[in-house]
Amino acid sequence: MERGPLGLMTPVVRAAAIASGWALMAISFATVFEIVARKLGYSLKSIDELGGYVLAATSAIGFSWALVTRAHMRVTIVVNWLPRPARRLLDAVAMLSLAAMAVFCAARGYAEFSTNLMSGRPSNTPMQTPLWMPQAVWFAGLALFALCAALAAIHAAWLLFVDGARLERLYGPQTLEEEVSAEVSDLDSRLASKGERP
Repeated sequence: MERGPLGLMTPVVRAAAIASGWALMAISFATVFEIVARKLGYSLKSIDELGGYVLAATSAIGFSWALVTRAHMRVTIVVNWLPRPARRLLDAVAMLSLAAMAVFCAARGYAEFSTNLMSGRPSNTPMQTPLWMPQAVWFAGLALFALCAALAAIHAAWLLFVDGARLERLYGPQTLEEEVSAEVSDLDSRLASKGERP
């Protein structure tokens, strides 16, 4: 399956998404431990803070995963009724606006991270975590998303002028057939990895 520049970013994003999944599992187990421990009169007193940091970082990485897997939502009620050139233009505009938002978020994330890195300001919690530490991971996720979105936007803008059909294939909303094919392919690969289907 043709992926364009997002295909190059997929291994990096996949590794970050897997790490995010492990982080979410770890914080889930820690939360369960905290709930049981509180019933026994003991508390770690910092799971909620760590959970917030994990949520921020994994959300930022999740944006990239949704982009490279084409899992982001696209409202297509009106788009399907438009002529093909208008649809292609809207696909390019969608990628450009997504990239603009991603770059803006990464820039604001960097500003927050660098301010706290320079000041060394700790969190206003019992842990007194230096804020730059969790913000570094959060910013890395935002920067990854901005990079993926910018590469996709540049490619989409170029394709608008040279290959509209490819633009539609790579950056347009998935058709029902594409969604079903992707789900069946994913199911087949999961079953094959378990040895349940050749």
